[in-house]
Amino acid sequence: MVIIEKYVFKGFIWLFLLCLVLLWVLYIIGDIFGFLDEILKAGISVSSLAAFYYYLTPFILTQTIPISALIASVYLLGNLNRDNEITAMRASGISVWEILKPILATAFLVSLCVFILNDRLLPGAMRKANRIRYEKLDVAKRGKSGTINVYNVAIYGKGDKIIFAKRFDIQKEMLEDIIIHQHDARQDLILKISAKNIYWTKNKKWRGKDVVIYKTDNSGRFIGDPIVAAEMDMPMTETPTDFVNNQWKPEFMSYKRLKGYMDVFATSSKKTYRRLLVDLNYKISFPFACVMTILISAPFTLSTQRGKALIGMAKGIVVALLYVPVMAVGLALGKGGMLPPVLGAWFGNIIFSAAGIYLLSKY
Repeated sequence: MVIIEKYVFKGFIWLFLLCLVLLWVLYIIGDIFGFLDEILKAGISVSSLAAFYYYLTPFILTQTIPISALIASVYLLGNLNRDNEITAMRASGISVWEILKPILATAFLVSLCVFILNDRLLPGAMRKANRIRYEKLDVAKRGKSGTINVYNVAIYGKGDKIIFAKRFDIQKEMLEDIIIHQHDARQDLILKISAKNIYWTKNKKWRGKDVVIYKTDNSGRFIGDPIVAAEMDMPMTETPTDFVNNQWKPEFMSYKRLKGYMDVFATSSKKTYRRLLVDLNYKISFPFACVMTILISAPFTLSTQRGKALIGMAKGIVVALLYVPVMAVGLALGKGGMLPPVLGAWFGNIIFSAAGIYLLSKY
C-alpha cells in the first residue's frame, strides 16, 4: 500500500509543480503583453519589470495554485484510469479513498501553504509591487497632460488611523475631501480630521487646506471647540504610493489587519461589519479550493470508460470550474444578509465537499 501511495504522490506532485510553473509564466507573459506598448515607449528597464513580477509572485501563486492542483489531479487520475491501473487497484481491494489519499493529503498541505502565503507574504509583497508600479511602470502615464484619478480611497494608516478620500489625483499627488478617524487601543474614536484637500510637498510631508480637527470622548461626542486651520501639516506618515492600488481591499490584507477593520466598524456600521466578516471567513475558506475542486472532479474522471479518458478529464475540469461562480454566489448572499457570514464564506466549500463525498461513496 505504501508503494502505491508513493506512486500516486510522485505522479501528482510533479504534475502540480509543472502546471504551477507554466501558469506562472503564462500569467506574466500575458500581463506584459497587455501593456507592451507602454513598456517600449517609456523605456522601462528589465530590472524594474523583474522586481515588479518578483513581488507580484505571491498573488499569482494564490490565484494559480488551485487550478494547478485541479489539472494535476484530473490528468493523473485520467491516465491511471485509461491504463486500467485504477481497475487493478480496485481489484486488489484498494478503495477509491485510499487511491485519493495521497492527492487529498498533499492538497490539504498545499491549502495550508496558500493560507500562510496569503496572510503573511501577500500584503507586504503587494505594497512593494504597487510601489514599483507607481514609481517605475506608471511614470509615462503620470507625465501626460491628463490626470489619473483613484476614487473612494480608504486605507488603514499608521497609528490606528483610517483614512478616507473621495479622490486621489496621482499626477498631482493630491487627495480631495479627506476624513481621518484615529482610534485608541480599544478602537474608540478619539480624533476626527477633515480637510478639503491635502497634497504631497517637496519636503515629503502632507499639507492640508481647510482643515478641521475634532476631539471626541469614548461615546463619540465632541470635546471642546474644533481646531480650524486654513493650511497646516497633516499627521500622516503614509506616502502617495500607499494610496495607489492599495485601497481597502480585504484580499490584500492580513487576517489580523482585516480583524482590526472589523473592530472599528463593530458598533458604527453593521452592514460594513457583516461584509468584512464574510471576507474574514473567506480568507480561511479560499485556500481549501484545492481540496474542494479535487473532490468534485475525481468522480467524473474515474467513472468514465477506459476509451473515453479525455472526456472524463474534461468533465472533471468543467464541473470543478463551477466552484468559482458557486463561491461567488455564497459570498454575495453572505454580504447581502441572506446567509450568515460564516455560511456565506464557506458556501462553495460545503456544497462541493458534500457533492464530492457523495459521488465518490457511490463509485
